[in-house]
Amino acid sequence: MPTRLKNLFLDLLFPVYCMACGKEGLFLCQSCADTLPLLPPVCFKCAMLTPENSSRPAGHTCDRCMKKTPIRVFLSPFSYRHPLVSHILHEFKYRRIRHLSPIMANLLASYLNYYKIPLSKQTIIMPIPLHPRKERVRGFNQADLLAHDLAKHLSLTIDTHTLVRTAYNTPQTRLHAQERRANVENIFSIRNREKVYKKIVVLLDDVKTTGSTLEQAAHILKQAGAKEIWTITFAH
Repeated sequence: MPTRLKNLFLDLLFPVYCMACGKEGLFLCQSCADTLPLLPPVCFKCAMLTPENSSRPAGHTCDRCMKKTPIRVFLSPFSYRHPLVSHILHEFKYRRIRHLSPIMANLLASYLNYYKIPLSKQTIIMPIPLHPRKERVRGFNQADLLAHDLAKHLSLTIDTHTLVRTAYNTPQTRLHAQERRANVENIFSIRNREKVYKKIVVLLDDVKTTGSTLEQAAHILKQAGAKEIWTITFAH
């Protein structure tokens, strides 16, 4: 059966409704997407507002925090405490509604465009990997899916093989901040340093809470010779 006909058949059997207003057609209609309040770019470490200046893009790490983290730019448009954002993340991650990924990627791309974020064609987008065991249980890596859709929007290269998760750790949602930092120590490795050497790497994940996982990934990429580490999450 041709894909278009198959999709039409599935839509007739299982119609899609907006998770916010109930309108038929999309999991998140444009009208409801437009109601989501955008957060301005902030420092990854201290959350101080960091607008664009003459030498650095919006979302840059502030001068006070430069020595505290290897992450140089952090971009995240939404608060995960917002009820609709929280609902989107839950449906995407735990109910495995993959059709949310292109919608989320479009919102991210619009945010980057609004703040005129300069991403050169040599930039690599790298999703935070899951441990293979966890990915088998979940069925997919939500960061991987979102990274592929965002990379298409931005016409950038995606790398899902160089950064590897080598340790199966306790889910971060069950831990306090200090426990989260300890929980993600030494959980990543690099397969091929040449892939990231002197490159700008954008780490992508669905949500940042304490930022411990992103920082651990950034540290090992920096040790491998990456020029700069940026981070993008849908929410924080």
